[in-house]
Amino acid sequence: MNDQLTYLVCPLNWGLGHASRMVPLINTFLNQGHKVIIAADGNALTYTAKEFPNLTHIRLKDVNIKFSSNKNSFKLIKLIPAIIINAVGEHFRLKKILGSHHIDIIVSDNRYGLWNKKTKSVFITHQLMIKLPGKFSLFEYAIHKIINSIVNKYDECWIPDYPDPDNNLSGDLSHKYPQPQNSTFIFPLTRFSEIKKLIDTPKFDIVAILSGPEPARSEFESTLISALKKSTQKTLIIQGKMDFQSKEQFKNITIVPGTTSQQIKSYLVNARLIICRPGYSTIMDLDAINRQALLIPTPGQTEQEYLSQHHSTKHFRLNQDQISLSKIEQVIAKSNL
Repeated sequence: MNDQLTYLVCPLNWGLGHASRMVPLINTFLNQGHKVIIAADGNALTYTAKEFPNLTHIRLKDVNIKFSSNKNSFKLIKLIPAIIINAVGEHFRLKKILGSHHIDIIVSDNRYGLWNKKTKSVFITHQLMIKLPGKFSLFEYAIHKIINSIVNKYDECWIPDYPDPDNNLSGDLSHKYPQPQNSTFIFPLTRFSEIKKLIDTPKFDIVAILSGPEPARSEFESTLISALKKSTQKTLIIQGKMDFQSKEQFKNITIVPGTTSQQIKSYLVNARLIICRPGYSTIMDLDAINRQALLIPTPGQTEQEYLSQHHSTKHFRLNQDQISLSKIEQVIAKSNL
């Protein structure tokens, strides 16, 4: 087709959420007859390669983020210089990609350096301000202004949320301060949007989805197993890894590294209780299937701590150090299933 465009889609490699929410966008571009090239790093690159094996994939170096359960708030603040340095570096790495591939539109999910004066660029984010811990919250507005100045280098900013300031998913993250003039609310993006038919999967009482950077992901898994192995509830733990084949059975607990979006949707819809991190992509997925969950934020990760509070009227919430079998059973008793 004469008006075929080539999109360069670049998700952030922080857990799998940024990559998974690109799935409906990529499918939209492909269904419109356009070409898509994916540039990513780490698990985000592996995930998109599994979802779209026939597309061209390019490794585009990203910040290597590690998160543990100790003093994460301060580690997050210390990451800011690394994120800035990486943004400068990826800006120049982008030029090399543009030199070797014809690109009409760049779509960057939370990667700050992927704009170009000669090529149309779109920035996707739900985070126009960053929640900071304690006394550092005084700097939130200043950082919001810095983020706005970066976003304004892009031609457009797409916000995956509802535009209603009183009824939305991201709360302060997108709605507290005025949005950039180039911004548009495109409504939530979820990998479940195109999955209309559920497939037959084993039924589980509890389905836990793990996500996020290591070693926090593994620490969360160990804490859950310690609590749930004492239960009679049939439990599935999806580790959030990229191996879709191996499987482990531990008493009442089935552990799988990863699985397809279609299978995950079926597991979640049929579960009595969903346990997960309140990452924003997960919040969008839960909204799409209209299910309650037990949200357990990564300790010290202020965005997740805020989102778990913002959604506390619909979902249940526990801190990671509060996890116990009795607490989980109390949530099951209160849930709407």
